[in-house]
This record gives sequence, structure tokens and C-alpha cells, in this order.
Amino acid sequence: MNKNFIFVVVSIVVIGGIGLLVKGSNSKTGVNQNPATSQTSSKEGKSVEGYNGRVLAGSASPYIEFNKSDYDKALSSGKVVFLDFYANWCPICRDEAPNLKSGFDNLTTDKVVGFRVNYNDSDTDEDEKKLAQKFGITYQHTKVILKEGKEVSKSLESWDKETFLKTINQAL
Repeated sequence: MNKNFIFVVVSIVVIGGIGLLVKGSNSKTGVNQNPATSQTSSKEGKSVEGYNGRVLAGSASPYIEFNKSDYDKALSSGKVVFLDFYANWCPICRDEAPNLKSGFDNLTTDKVVGFRVNYNDSDTDEDEKKLAQKFGITYQHTKVILKEGKEVSKSLESWDKETFLKTINQAL
């Protein structure tokens, strides 16, 4: 066989494999799909009573993939609402995700509901675009905390679990 032909075939196979890896890491969940390296909550993917969205973390206070009906319900409940504007292509968002999940897993109050809101990525829907516009979001990994429907905190900083817990507790 021609060496050029073999090189082309091998290149196509390698590029295709890389494409599949990238596609898997950019899924709606934003979680590494490799079970050996996955850092997901034991609650991830389960539903929480009263909410329809997919739970990413949290027992007492759920962290849910954004959907408008759950968001409206959380606002009307009088709970503190946490919004994480997340882009599946953003390395900062992906690095911060385990910290936020761990923070929700460590909350003992039921007075918080969190949402991961897709922002400016392939998973962003019209409701998420409107929400980002409402809060003047111009950058991914922005976090907004609402109390009684009003913004009490907004941050572009990358948070660790301790910063998350401290900021949530201040909002309570």
C-alpha cells in the first residue's frame, strides 16, 4: 500500500476519535462521561420532589439544570435562588463545576434552589438567553444570587466550595 494512503487513513481515524472525545465532554451535563474519572454527585440525574429538571447535586437544596417552570416555581417559593451561568466550552466553568456541586451537596438548609443556566453555548435555549439578558450577563461563569426575587449578589470570580457556602449563607 501507498504510505500516503495509510497516513491519510490513520489521520482520519485519529481526528474522528478526538472529535468523539470533544463531543462527549461538551454534552448538556457538562460532566466527563468517563466513569473512571467522573466526579459527579450521587444525586446527579435524579429528580427532586416538586421540580422537573435534572438534578446535578444537592439533597436538602437541589442544583438543577435550568428550565423556566422550575425557575418560576423557585422564585415564587421565597427560597434563595442561585444562578450559575455556564458555558460547555468554558474551561473555568468546567473547573468550577465540581466545587459548586460539592457546595450544594454540603448545604443542610432547604431554603436554596440552584440552577445551572446555559450561556452562549450550543445548549442555550431562548429562556436562558432572556434570563442572561435580564441580569445583564456578559460573561460565562457569572453567578447571581436572588433573595425574594431581587439580586443580592453577582460575581464573575471563580468560586471554590468554601466561597460558595459563605456567599450562600450570607444571602440566607
